Amino acid sequence: MKVGTVGFIAAIVLLAFFPALLAQNSSETRGCADVNWPALRPSDPARAQAVDLARILGDNGFIVQCIAPSKMGGTFEGQTGAALYRTNRGDFEALFLPNQQNFDGLEILTRQESARYLYSFAGYPKAPPANLIDASHPVYFIKNLNRLIVVDDKELAAHLGSVLAGR
Repeated sequence: MKVGTVGFIAAIVLLAFFPALLAQNSSETRGCADVNWPALRPSDPARAQAVDLARILGDNGFIVQCIAPSKMGGTFEGQTGAALYRTNRGDFEALFLPNQQNFDGLEILTRQESARYLYSFAGYPKAPPANLIDASHPVYFIKNLNRLIVVDDKELAAHLGSVLAGR
């Protein structure tokens, strides 16, 4: 084998693995290190859906700086997972169902006690009875296909809602 051929083969091998190298060093991974969050692993069941949502956001002016695992991963029966996003416009969480399912049958029950905002769920998908969101501020929920977006910021919720409308 000639030296030129070896170099050519090495270049082909490098090009074959280059996308994987880029994925490991993507801006989402670097952004997670900046805030000391673990990046969502490629083996995470919600990874494909989380990356798809990041692509939609990126196409609409958001800069997704980090996609991390969310503690809301087991909130609903049948849920494939959840992700925590850091963007140039703020942070939010996205909960995912399998692609053929949706959150249309979910009812979000809200009540306020003193200075607390309490959120529970009824309907489909089912949430465990002890599942309650207790917050010191309002929380905004956006149902979008098989995604439920959970946001603490009213402006960000409005912007996300407009970006995801019809998608």
